[in-house]
Amino acid sequence: MIEDKSIRSTLFATGILLLGLVLVGWMLSRRAGARRAAAGAAAASAAAAAPAAVGRPAAAAVMAPTLPLKADGRPVAAYQVLTEVSLENDPGNDGDTFVVKTPQGPQRFCLYFVDTVETDGGQVAAARDMAGYFGFDSEEPLRALGLEARDFSLRLLRASSFRVITRWEKNAEEDAFQAFIYLKDPQEGLINLAQWLVRYGLARIVPCERDQPGGPTAAEFRALLAEEEARSKAESHGAWNRQGH
Repeated sequence: MIEDKSIRSTLFATGILLLGLVLVGWMLSRRAGARRAAAGAAAASAAAAAPAAVGRPAAAAVMAPTLPLKADGRPVAAYQVLTEVSLENDPGNDGDTFVVKTPQGPQRFCLYFVDTVETDGGQVAAARDMAGYFGFDSEEPLRALGLEARDFSLRLLRASSFRVITRWEKNAEEDAFQAFIYLKDPQEGLINLAQWLVRYGLARIVPCERDQPGGPTAAEFRALLAEEEARSKAESHGAWNRQGH
């Protein structure tokens, strides 16, 4: 009987010890799991707080269009001709500056050789220069002239197909690429928009040294614009009909 009690006591103690070991293992396992969960949460939090650019390539910068290049890196031509184009509706469009939909995306262009009045009359110094050029006694007629020039150009660009010819030179003042714009006319063929603006007294001639590809040189085109301006004055078109105001 005594021996049976001793065995039972030993087995009971062994059971208690094993139970204790299981409990200790379970507690250690729980602590390890908690530490792993905490570490995972901290990592997730840090990742969420970190800037999106960390560990990722930066978004590619939008590059300004350039002339197409040959394999040796030289331009294919001095100008690029854009024919698949259309006028975009933009509040900044005026008589000589327009947003145009092109294969390179929407681009802002301003005309070589001419300058039209801003639709709000423009800055004070520019408005005075423009008033002096057209012989106005005051700056009051300028806004009406600017609106007339804008409506004239936009109506033509909406009514007919046109092409843009550009070297992708930026005019910083206008924040636009300089260009020649040619309209297609059933009777006269391709018409330079700058030339028509001068013909109808809606733009002043400004210095420019760019020859037109396959067309007149800069000197020849300046002479042509001077003839158009003289004709416009004689026929009292546009600004020349507002002199003395």
